[in-house]
Amino acid sequence: MLNHPLGVSVLCSKRAPGLEVLLRHPLRGRLFDIDRVVTSGGFITAGLNVIQHPMIKGLARGDYDAQTAALVHGSDVVLLLGYLYVLTEPMLHAFPDRILNIHDADLLLLGPDGGPRYRGLQSTRDAIFAGERETRSSVHIATSDLDGGPVIARSAALPVAPFVHDAVAAGEDDIVRAYAYAQREWMMRSSWGNLAVEALEWIAAREAAQ
Repeated sequence: MLNHPLGVSVLCSKRAPGLEVLLRHPLRGRLFDIDRVVTSGGFITAGLNVIQHPMIKGLARGDYDAQTAALVHGSDVVLLLGYLYVLTEPMLHAFPDRILNIHDADLLLLGPDGGPRYRGLQSTRDAIFAGERETRSSVHIATSDLDGGPVIARSAALPVAPFVHDAVAAGEDDIVRAYAYAQREWMMRSSWGNLAVEALEWIAAREAAQ
């Protein structure tokens, strides 16, 4: 364990799933502190330093990420909670192997290309349409490979209700989409905060061993 708490900056968009768990977690102040929250989508919460950083029309993604890197400078770790942008080189270079992303899929399930089977913003829905009997969330190191960085931890498996597979087979796509939304909400609310803490413990152990 480090002799000081990890300073954490949170990047989010319209919401930050799991943040409330972090704020009341018994390891806050010992394992980690929340330095600031930087939001691209107007997220607001009381009692924290929240910086509004919307994307400006016409601004290059690299320039936007360079601005973001400056806003979170000084933190030890960057945690992505519901952040809707794919990070580019300025952020990845500023925080090498120190950006944690929580993703709503089991990233150890591999596809035909050898990479994660379910990437992107609709991963829970894609997994359910593909017939998966359970879903998980994963926390991984963010890299230039979308949702492809090293996986640190996964949540417990959450079963998919049997009737949903019947809905998939019957082509009742609206029912499946509604269920997928609820399944993702269940995963985020039940696991994302604890996944973040587990990943921060991993980072702290890695840093202490160096």
